[in-house]
Amino acid sequence: MLNIINKTLEILKANSEWQERYKGYLSDIWSNPDKIAKGFAKPQGLSVYTTVGDRNNKNYYLRFKGQNVGKVKVGRTDKVTLQCVVEESTTHDIKGCPLKYKEAVDWDSAEASKFRAFFKHLSLETKTKSPEHEVENALLQEFRKRIGAEKVLHNIQPVLLHGNFFQMPTPLKASTHNPEYVKYSGGGIDMLARIKTEGNCHTRLCVIEIKDENKASESQKTAMSQAITYATFVAKLLTEQPDWMEFFMGHKTKRNRNSRCLDHFDIEVVTIMPEGITETFENKVLEVPGTNFKLHCHSLYYNPQKFSETHNFEFSGTFLSEIKK
Repeated sequence: MLNIINKTLEILKANSEWQERYKGYLSDIWSNPDKIAKGFAKPQGLSVYTTVGDRNNKNYYLRFKGQNVGKVKVGRTDKVTLQCVVEESTTHDIKGCPLKYKEAVDWDSAEASKFRAFFKHLSLETKTKSPEHEVENALLQEFRKRIGAEKVLHNIQPVLLHGNFFQMPTPLKASTHNPEYVKYSGGGIDMLARIKTEGNCHTRLCVIEIKDENKASESQKTAMSQAITYATFVAKLLTEQPDWMEFFMGHKTKRNRNSRCLDHFDIEVVTIMPEGITETFENKVLEVPGTNFKLHCHSLYYNPQKFSETHNFEFSGTFLSEIKK
């Protein structure tokens, strides 16, 4: 895995344009705290996402089990519009949506109310386009729970953008497990989270790669190589621009407290995937040259049968001994 870390660092050094771009991203995020007040309530049965690309406007995306089904736009006069993005397809079983594909209506209209009611009552057994997105969405919802008695795994919360789910963008392509610099077209980190580790009162950042399969061609070790690429980028980003840590730690406005956040230069790197017997890379610690960061690599497995039958998680893996109980 050290070769992946070194190659990622070489690529980032050879392509420095990302540095000014990410400074701009963070500046814009801090400049738009009003995005937290969306102007509409989250519909039951749906999750609300946003993107770093939408940091300067009030665009939001509604997902059912991880699949995009609607786009919500809040205009400058605070008018809220809902657009349906459900297209008839054989890749999913979402049938009978009250709105047509790309049809846009006022959020407070009867048509929009029918759209929300449709997804509120749509069965969780409904097939969606991507099983991996379904698992990712379920994990985000599980980890975001605030009441300890309701959480399967304590002391973990996803990093949110203006209070909504999002994927942290990177300038890297890591899906081929051979890091490439692709500027604006880089892959997004499946989930960034904050955790409390066992025996440590400090909060750590956690880079998570999620898979819906565990097989020889997509082993835990293979998934870890992708996660390490993204974690190396995060380590380099925090080294060059430590103010990002304030955002990752959940601050909604800039407080100039990044030095206090960075007491420990440790990043958890975790793969989440179904139980299985494949090649692994877990319970390892790797240093990122040229930074003070160390990557703590761990596995987290879920019981696929239980998730399929109940939509709930039962976890195993080395990450359980790392996270504070």
